[in-house]
Amino acid sequence: MIRIGQGFDVHRVDAGDGMTLGGLWVPCAYRVVAHSDGDIVLHAIMDAMLGALALGDIGQLFPDTDASFQG
Repeated sequence: MIRIGQGFDVHRVDAGDGMTLGGLWVPCAYRVVAHSDGDIVLHAIMDAMLGALALGDIGQLFPDTDASFQG
């Protein structure tokens, strides 16, 4: 059996000093506005992996209503 997962992540972008993409800090004139670290690359990969494993999505596993996941 082959399992395929498709993931995506969306966040607002604002003026800032940089953002984390794929675990790497990228200095630029923008920042990602998010409850968590806002790493859209890793979040999309994780979302795809969870989907392929039929484990829901990243929002179910790490809800933005839980303060322990903030930052």
